[in-house]
Amino acid sequence: MIVCQFGVIFFPEKDKSYREAFRVLVAGGRYIFSIWDSHRHNPIGRIAHEVIGSYFPADPPQFQSVPFAYRFEPIKESLIDAGFASISATVLKSQKEVADFATLARGLVYGSPIIDQVRQRGGVEAEQIVAAIGGQYRKEFGSDPATIPLQAIVFSAENPA
Repeated sequence: MIVCQFGVIFFPEKDKSYREAFRVLVAGGRYIFSIWDSHRHNPIGRIAHEVIGSYFPADPPQFQSVPFAYRFEPIKESLIDAGFASISATVLKSQKEVADFATLARGLVYGSPIIDQVRQRGGVEAEQIVAAIGGQYRKEFGSDPATIPLQAIVFSAENPA
């Protein structure tokens, strides 16, 4: 069995990774991995993406779109092309309590490639963006602590060989 939690979304050569997973799995072995569903179902990512982009309308940083943009059909086709069978996808909805939106916003900016993208573009301090994201989270979800929706998709595929 191979398990990958929210990593596949960042692989630069996803098709190659599926072929390699298939190659190393024994017959009957399963590949299980998760991805984030779209921004529509994960407002934390959508809000961060929109707020950050508002500071750079001519060249918005794209990192917050990456984890939420990988869709079912291309995944299914890639898994089939790699040789997998018995492919399934399960949507997992959850509610997550966020104790402090400022901490969440800071982590999203400083704990990802966003910070480099902001610094490369210049003209705005990262803390200004952090404050704006936190403010938008409060506007959408109320004062902290608050509960936010999250949605992921878990894929399972079998090596039938």
